Amino acid sequence: MTDLPRVHPAVSGFTGFLMRKVSQASFEGFAEIVARHGLHPMHFGLLSILDAEGPVSQQELGRQLGIDPSSMVARMDALENLSLVERERSADDRRAYEISLTPEGRKVLKQLQAEARKYGKEFFRALTPEEQEQLNMLLLKLAATVDLDAAARSESP
Repeated sequence: MTDLPRVHPAVSGFTGFLMRKVSQASFEGFAEIVARHGLHPMHFGLLSILDAEGPVSQQELGRQLGIDPSSMVARMDALENLSLVERERSADDRRAYEISLTPEGRKVLKQLQAEARKYGKEFFRALTPEEQEQLNMLLLKLAATVDLDAAARSESP
């Protein structure tokens, strides 16, 4: 077995640097998976939330993933053109759209989830299952802080 490339000691103590390196590698591998389905990783998030929540307003869906409303339309157009989602006027607010998964959207999402699990198993192979769970919990904690900070910035004058 060959030695794995090592991180240079000059940067090994900078957690943010290491997170960026790992994040970029993970993102690139996952992007290749979703691209085979004509999608972007953000589409995976949109489909996953729709699967979990059921019909959701386009505005709420964008808010949950931090997607700018102006780019949300293009993302929904792409998913609708692939017959993965349906967009209908809200019965409660005719100015709003509700988005729901189509049967094809559910099928593609299940394929993506299976491929993502397989990829994750390979990508995180250096960690034990317990370490993977701990890493996920720590990232969830950091993500919540990032979301709180972003909300505070948007509310400040």
